[in-house]
Amino acid sequence: MNLQKSLQTIISQAVQACMDAGDFQAPMPRVVIEHPKRAEHGDFACTVALSLARPARMRPRDIAEAIVSRIEDPEGLLAGTEIAGPGFINLRLSESVWHRMLGEILAAGDRWGAGEPKGSPRVLIEFVSANPTGPLHVGHGRGAVVGDALARLLRMAGYRVTCEYYLNDAGSQVQKLARSVQLRALEVLAREDPARGMPPEPAEGEWYPGEYVIDVARDYLREVGEPPQGDLDDQQLRELAAFAVERMRRVIAATLDRMNISFDVWFSERSLHDSGALEQGIEELRRSGHIFERDGSLWFRSTAFGDEKDRVVVRSSGEPTYFAADIAYHRDKYERGFYHLINIWGADHHGYIPRMKGAVQALGREADSLEILLVQFVALIKGGEKVKQGKRLGQFVTVDEVVDQVGADVARYFFLERKLDAQVDFDLDVALSEDPKENPARYSQYGHARACSILAKAEAELGQPVPEYDPALAARLTHPDELAILRRLVDFPVLVAEAAEAREPHRVVAWLHDLARAFQSYYTRLRREEDTVLPPASQRGEGWERRWDVEKMQARLLWVEAIRLVSRNALTLLGLKAPTYMVRLEDPDITGGEDA
Repeated sequence: MNLQKSLQTIISQAVQACMDAGDFQAPMPRVVIEHPKRAEHGDFACTVALSLARPARMRPRDIAEAIVSRIEDPEGLLAGTEIAGPGFINLRLSESVWHRMLGEILAAGDRWGAGEPKGSPRVLIEFVSANPTGPLHVGHGRGAVVGDALARLLRMAGYRVTCEYYLNDAGSQVQKLARSVQLRALEVLAREDPARGMPPEPAEGEWYPGEYVIDVARDYLREVGEPPQGDLDDQQLRELAAFAVERMRRVIAATLDRMNISFDVWFSERSLHDSGALEQGIEELRRSGHIFERDGSLWFRSTAFGDEKDRVVVRSSGEPTYFAADIAYHRDKYERGFYHLINIWGADHHGYIPRMKGAVQALGREADSLEILLVQFVALIKGGEKVKQGKRLGQFVTVDEVVDQVGADVARYFFLERKLDAQVDFDLDVALSEDPKENPARYSQYGHARACSILAKAEAELGQPVPEYDPALAARLTHPDELAILRRLVDFPVLVAEAAEAREPHRVVAWLHDLARAFQSYYTRLRREEDTVLPPASQRGEGWERRWDVEKMQARLLWVEAIRLVSRNALTLLGLKAPTYMVRLEDPDITGGEDA
């Protein structure tokens, strides 16, 4: 059951009944069912009376009263309705609805939260796409995690999604990498045999000085042999570049794998040059009048699409620009049958958006078919101070270094915790803590671990596995916290759909953390009320069943199982592990006492 759709139907039918009876006349409005801002106003609210006021020429409160008077509820969903303010219709559901939804959650299992499969559009998400000239730094890491989480969200929401990495394996930066590997290989040989003499040191900016280049050079010496001396001819340059790029691609792929990220496609920029696709893209735009020649160069008429100036696609030397390759690449995406493209770029690429949107339109596609999301930067904090970072001279903090310190799960959580357009202050001191009280990533995982612990103890120590769902058993869940958490679990599919459409994975992070906090608050209250899910150790001896409300315990085990399932689904959406056990802490406000 989709509660919001069911309530939409109830209200829509009531509106239609009002119009049929002559209570008011207006075009049939769109009925929106949403949560009120304050819980005491009910479970859901509807503003349809406000939207009908102008066309019906009536006070919205009068319209709301008419609608409420004609509500029919054959399924018994509603416990009550009330009109608030100028004409808000607040809806309160009966407890039996939440008990019924518990059964639906348990039956759906891993699929709770999944949307209906959508036949189109096919979505291509391109992210990371860092130059294969060095390891991924923390800025790349955030873009990688955001892209992966968004792909997971869209798939859960029902979209067909392909993840792609655009490998920049052509151009001057790749040639620079090849020469850097050549230089480092010759240096390695010279250190082993000083009589050879060290190769001449290139000028600053003409090579990559990072230590990672030495690793590639050693691989080259081991697998290929001694590199050529002196200047490389075109063939030597291409062969050495191909070797270096493939080695760096493997390094990048290994880093991404540590972060639980994989790609369906690694797309080679070089293939656009070798296949003639780059020239074909430019020629298509020339035929449609979007390319012109000036000062010996070819230009794209980007100003026709709102850009501040026109852009060069082929220099007077005959060398194509990166923009020319990007035009050909996006043309290729469409030709492969993708109808909606999502690019995830760093915030420093903001100025590149208008020309790329213009190119898409020039290719005959809708501007909105290309969606570009900008991810803000990451600032590493240690001891309250920012960690200095910079690509110059290879001095930057890599994703691997961060994962080595805090682990992939914590890194992913911190990268996803805030909106894409907000900078992340990655506090390493907080991230290094294993204490859920201090580390929000651990706290969010702890909710799942605790549910697993309760269920395991119930079966191992009391012989009480999770029972089969039964409406009468579920009806024993009457505690306000139990019903409030059930409402959260029921809302999960709506959260998934809305977060996917808004491109905001951070909503799932906040939802999961709030669920864990609500679960913890529940246990704190149970202890105060001298009530627990499982009987305390002192009452688990022979005949414990006679001293304990077994039926209520079984109902709560069903409820804990639902929490476990939905927590796991949320963690999976974020690409985090769902631990079944975490180190028990001394603080009873975290462990929840003997149950956890």
